[in-house]
Amino acid sequence: MRKWLIICGALGFVLLAGAIARNRINARFANEVRDRVISTIREHFDGDVHFADLQVSLFPQIVIRGYGLVVRQHGRTDVPPLIRIQKLSTEVAVWDLLRTPRHVRKITLKGLAIAVPPRADGPANTLSGLPREKTPPPFTVVIDEIVADDAELDVLPTDSSKLPRVFQIHHFVLNDTGLGQAMSYHATLSNPLPTGEIECRGQLGPWQADNPGLTPLSGTYTFAHADLASFRGLGGILSSQGQFTGRLERVDVQGETNTPDFSLGVGGHSMPLATQFHAVVDGTTGNTMLEDVHAQLADSEVVARGGVFRLPGEKYRRVVLDAVSVHAKLEDLLRLVLKASKPPMTGLISFQTRIDIPPQQGVVADRLKLDGQFDISSGRFAELNVQKTVAMLSHLGNGKPEEESPGSVVSNFAGKFALRHAIMTLSNLTFDVPGASVHLGGTYALHGEQVDFRGTLRLHNRLSQMTTGWKAAVLRYLDPLFERQDAGTVVPIKITGTGSHPQFGLDMKNLFKPPGRIPSTRDPGIGG
Repeated sequence: MRKWLIICGALGFVLLAGAIARNRINARFANEVRDRVISTIREHFDGDVHFADLQVSLFPQIVIRGYGLVVRQHGRTDVPPLIRIQKLSTEVAVWDLLRTPRHVRKITLKGLAIAVPPRADGPANTLSGLPREKTPPPFTVVIDEIVADDAELDVLPTDSSKLPRVFQIHHFVLNDTGLGQAMSYHATLSNPLPTGEIECRGQLGPWQADNPGLTPLSGTYTFAHADLASFRGLGGILSSQGQFTGRLERVDVQGETNTPDFSLGVGGHSMPLATQFHAVVDGTTGNTMLEDVHAQLADSEVVARGGVFRLPGEKYRRVVLDAVSVHAKLEDLLRLVLKASKPPMTGLISFQTRIDIPPQQGVVADRLKLDGQFDISSGRFAELNVQKTVAMLSHLGNGKPEEESPGSVVSNFAGKFALRHAIMTLSNLTFDVPGASVHLGGTYALHGEQVDFRGTLRLHNRLSQMTTGWKAAVLRYLDPLFERQDAGTVVPIKITGTGSHPQFGLDMKNLFKPPGRIPSTRDPGIGG
């Protein structure tokens, strides 16, 4: 009996000593794993690494749980941390660490936030020059997959007084992550304005630890179900796709958009709108340079270039474009701004304009500013009564008042325009018909479509030559009142009513004013 007690005691002592030794070995290896995890992150991001808690267990497999991870690039305290992670977790099979290179199959991140700092122009507030705690060398390891849900990417502006560019990422996956190599990724994120979901995939890296903004980035994207109603006064569901390349701080984008039901709040018609574009996005400011935009509105093409900018002290971004169109269909443009079922005029229009949408809240049409000029060729009025008026002007100007057929007179129009507060002001508006020309200036209100134009009708013949019989005899006495040197007969006219139903008539207020007092398109306040 005594012999068995001695044997059991010895065995228990051996087991106890083995357990103590195993725990000491486990603790030693666990500490080494902790140190190597920290040194690997430090090496990858060239930053100071701090965990609120880092737990490591080794059996039956290596399990790592990290909480409250904060990484500061070069120890910088003048900007937000480069990386913040609420929770990091992974499980690693021992045999995966025996492979060459070592592999970690999956790391799951919760509460990931990355803040990409601007490129430092001079000495930064860093701790990189201070001695660091000595740790074991980093793991040479490839992480097959890193998964992060509900992550945030902030691109910090160069000007610290400006807000960062924030991207909310619903789902983010990195594959084949390792030191000094490019990684493939797949991400889905929300776009704030217009609201919609963006899905992109491509290549990221290698990570540039000294200047994260210089990290290479490329890939393709799709942008689906973007509701343009996010901008007050616009309508339609936009989709877009394309490809991009560059760096985190500057991305070159080639893409296209399609909006089959684009509309303006001031009009009543939706139109198909498709664009192809080349843009450069400054990740540090969020500003976008639109190098080349080709827009197709129904059957009409418009070419534009410009940008979307946020100026100092402004909360919203400003859109500035220079647009040109050659031989677009006038009726395509009129459908956007007029509620009438049929455009009142047809023809081919060429124009150039500066488009400026200031960064304020409110309906787009009320904020939109335009400054430009246009030419319309082969213009015809669709309304029969208007076409009759134009034909009558032509007959009178040619001294053929007896002709009754309204005909189909083609007119050429030209003028300058400016839009402010949803009021379009036109100046130097001219159009010609055989034997007559019209010079006008005035306003058109986008809300309500009210028209108020005043100017002159210039006829190649005298008034008395535009009729016959006793009327011609009477008008001979009035001819001197309307004759202008080198201008023929000049009669003051006006166009009122609405854009859908314009009305021509004599401007009775100015009918008998002296020659120099008849309003022209250059007179200030025309149409007021």
